[in-house]
Amino acid sequence: MGKSDRKSNENKSTEENSNIENGALNSEKPSKLTEEEMDAIDNSSQSKVVMIASMAKRLGLGLGSDLSHVEYPSSFIAPFSTLNFFSNNFANHFNILLSANKIENEIDRLIEVFKYSTSIHKIPEDCMKVPLNAVIGETQCLNFETPDLNNPNNLISNNYLVTEQVSEVPPNVATCVYNKNQGVKALFNHESKIVFQITNVKTPTTGKKCVHFEKHNEEYDIEFPVLHSRFMRGFVEYCGEGSIKSNKSKCFISTNYFAKPLIGGQYNSYEAKVYNGIDSKPIYKISGQWDGESKITNLKTNETKPFFKNIINSNNFTPTILNTDSSVVWGKIIQSVADGKSINLAREKSKIMDYQKTLNWKPSQFFLNLEMGVWEPILLKE
Repeated sequence: MGKSDRKSNENKSTEENSNIENGALNSEKPSKLTEEEMDAIDNSSQSKVVMIASMAKRLGLGLGSDLSHVEYPSSFIAPFSTLNFFSNNFANHFNILLSANKIENEIDRLIEVFKYSTSIHKIPEDCMKVPLNAVIGETQCLNFETPDLNNPNNLISNNYLVTEQVSEVPPNVATCVYNKNQGVKALFNHESKIVFQITNVKTPTTGKKCVHFEKHNEEYDIEFPVLHSRFMRGFVEYCGEGSIKSNKSKCFISTNYFAKPLIGGQYNSYEAKVYNGIDSKPIYKISGQWDGESKITNLKTNETKPFFKNIINSNNFTPTILNTDSSVVWGKIIQSVADGKSINLAREKSKIMDYQKTLNWKPSQFFLNLEMGVWEPILLKE
């Protein structure tokens, strides 16, 4: 094989990998299950894995198929909205950023932003179920108090979280956690796909994800790893590379989230390297499990010490229930499941979504910054 042939094959392989990542290899839109087919799957005594294989065949799924708008049988639907899946985790450790805002050293501040970024990952409890697809204009808003890390007996108030489904095609959830008084903001635009990969499903996301400190006039762009639902093995994990970069300094952090080996190894392991932007070699290494404990090593002195233990904070959340709130939109389904009533989730979901379309909702909490191509909260609009 000549050099030109090898180069052509390499380019082809790279292009196919990119297409798979973006769900474009199988460009045909998946078929739709009939009500009879959904009932047959729900009433089946087969294992969930066998049911998935049957469903994939009926839908005509192939490697790279986009599942973002597939209608699932009831047994594969979780009784909560995608907004609930994203929201509270972003607020849970917001006090890390409030504390970081007081740090003058740019490396130390960067490391604290990274610490916050590891705290907001979330994994579904059941890898066989998908949340209810939020409808455009659906919201979740709350204000909360959070412990002051410098004085745990004190609570910091005037913190807010707002989440909204700003687009249906492609699915895009905008979330912002902020304290206007202190000038601290974490903004996330999650434009996601659900990509079928035969033995697992992954959810790559695009869109702006950043932390902003007004005091330092500094913004950090965050790139997350990809969420993989490994239904054949019964768990969900984040895998791949990520990064955090400042728009003001040269220092940055590169991360690698590791897949759980088939035999041995740990779940949710990662390693991060901190660079000062001057030396080619990292100055710190951070490693551990993002949902557990991590340690940090000074690579110049080889000193290792605890870095972070990811536990749930005792924040005091106070929801603001708008008529567009997730609890209102999906209230019938959520309450029925909570009461233990037997309902057909798929049919009830379709009824609710058909009704919501007649309301012609539009985003009410976020506006599209056309210059930046980013959805930002209206309350922070100057």
